[in-house]
Amino acid sequence: MKSPLPLPELFDEDEFSFTFKKPRRLNDAFHRRRPPKLMHPLNRSINASMANAISFTEDNRAELSAIYNRHKPETYYEQCFEQLTKVGEGSFGEVFKVRSRTDGRLYAVKKSKTYFRSTQCRELCLEEVRRYEQFSDHENCVKLYQAWEQDDRLYMQMELCRENLEVYAREQQKLPDERIWSIMLDLLLALKSLHDRNLIHLDIKLDNILVTDDGTCKLADFGIVFDLSNSNHRYATEGDSRYMAPELMEGTYTKAADIFSLGIATLELASNLELPANGRLWQRLRSGQPLPENLACNISQPLKDIIHRMINPAPGERPTVDMLLKHPIVQKLYEERRRRRVFERSKSYLYRKLSSLGGFFLLAVMWLVACFRLQHRKESSPRR
Repeated sequence: MKSPLPLPELFDEDEFSFTFKKPRRLNDAFHRRRPPKLMHPLNRSINASMANAISFTEDNRAELSAIYNRHKPETYYEQCFEQLTKVGEGSFGEVFKVRSRTDGRLYAVKKSKTYFRSTQCRELCLEEVRRYEQFSDHENCVKLYQAWEQDDRLYMQMELCRENLEVYAREQQKLPDERIWSIMLDLLLALKSLHDRNLIHLDIKLDNILVTDDGTCKLADFGIVFDLSNSNHRYATEGDSRYMAPELMEGTYTKAADIFSLGIATLELASNLELPANGRLWQRLRSGQPLPENLACNISQPLKDIIHRMINPAPGERPTVDMLLKHPIVQKLYEERRRRRVFERSKSYLYRKLSSLGGFFLLAVMWLVACFRLQHRKESSPRR
């Protein structure tokens, strides 16, 4: 379902009204957009009640848990997971924090709300699984462990993250520059993995960025990823209008649309702005004019400069992912991160080596002590 497109609006340049983010009350996220009512399928498949693993990998070795019993009335989800709490909800799915009965670990399971209404609807839903599998090994994309279908609905078992960036930003209120640049680096690395494959995400927003326990940001929700190699733009879908690039309203789809959305998300983080879905400020942010001074006064100049470049109304004038990764601040941060990881790996390797050597020396000492005691026992034993 496409977001409603904002309407153009005439305005005076100096007249803007906007609000800043406030800490969200518990469960506000679930009521932000009401989901559609659950619709039953027109034609149920005979085998729909049995769980079937879904995978598009080359080896296609997706298997269901061994504890699943097809003959029991409970679903695979009910048999294999203990549902703990709901952690997210959108128009098409719900996300639950669960504990696996197979390995005892915590995961997130995304469950589609609607049944497959047709073969084409099913294929579109399963396409998200294909995309997740493509990026599942990237450190800045959410990892998919397993997907299955049952009762004409799709389930995806994914890594559990602490919260999404929208909740994180509301809790923090004001993020330091270094943190914002670090978040941008995480997302640029994730976007590069898509853009290098000629894919565009089309739904970059704080709700679709998850934060792990160690603070790493990971891109999620690949439901409307579009393949630019497919020239038929009729199947492309716009994401949230608050983050939408202006050219998408004219049906122009390029990688630059993701850069624009990331620029708006960066502005949101840097200013603590409650993004407009339409109206005067929405138009101003897509006009190419400088940011309103009362909005930009608390943003550092380097951030203002890069945000302004990323939200340029002309797609061809926006920097690419590779160009942004070469920005001096981003590049410096990336090099520091690489050196830190090399150091951590070296420290871990040295620790393992010392541990193994320590174990060897301990065995050698124990062997020498045993030999000494045996020799002492022989010498001290009375001779007949």
